[in-house]
Amino acid sequence: MDLFYLNLAIISFIIGNIIGLEYSYRKYPNPYVEKSIDKLALSLAIIGGILINTPLYIIGTLLIGFPLGMRPGYGRVELVVGIITALVVRGIISLV
Repeated sequence: MDLFYLNLAIISFIIGNIIGLEYSYRKYPNPYVEKSIDKLALSLAIIGGILINTPLYIIGTLLIGFPLGMRPGYGRVELVVGIITALVVRGIISLV
């Protein structure tokens, strides 16, 4: 992996965090809501978990950064599902 692409992935991850933070502050006015799974953040985390194991990992870091950047109390479940998806896909790729 070239250093340029690594830096691009880091910048993409930071942009994903900022977008996730802005999204969560606009959508959720309360500091914390229990038992609420955000469908957009969940789908982005799953897609990001899949893309992070492909040559499109820069887009994957942007998408996986979205739920991580959400305000405290939001995005935890979505992020864990995205990371588990990334690990499962990585395991399947290594077996093939």
